[in-house]
Amino acid sequence: MSNVQAQRDNGSRSDSAEERRKTRLKRIIFGLGSNLGDRESYLGAAVVKLERELFLSNLRKSKIFKNPAMLLPNSPQEWDVEFFNIALSADVDLEKFSPEKILEIAKKIEKNLGRKKRAKWAPREIDIDILAIGDLRIQLGEKLIIPHPGLKERDFFVQTVSEIEPDLLALLKIS
Repeated sequence: MSNVQAQRDNGSRSDSAEERRKTRLKRIIFGLGSNLGDRESYLGAAVVKLERELFLSNLRKSKIFKNPAMLLPNSPQEWDVEFFNIALSADVDLEKFSPEKILEIAKKIEKNLGRKKRAKWAPREIDIDILAIGDLRIQLGEKLIIPHPGLKERDFFVQTVSEIEPDLLALLKIS
């Protein structure tokens, strides 16, 4: 076999490997929020940790969207602290990281950044939600629902996601 033929064969192998890699990749969207402490620092640290731990590529990050805290009636007044929210989208390899594993890693990052166990609607240092993974639809009880049930109802999700992934919102029929 000539050198030219060998190069062509190697090129096809790497092309098919690249194609296989691309089919494993899905666009993931996270919603990140913080309303305690140095909110911008918590958001920035969470982005860095998600990128490193999940080997994310092709990242896009929205601008910060500020909004009032979502509170239940009769919530303590001190819980009414403005949230900073961003959306983060990236490519993730679903052969390396199942949706359940991604959720586990996100919860570990929250804990490592100092999130404390508190009541459901209480202020928090960092909150990381998986909003969507491509066009996948997943329901694992209440633990993990994709797309996120609040995606089309919460302005801070719609605003931040539409800034970085408007086509994905249309694909999910959310706008």
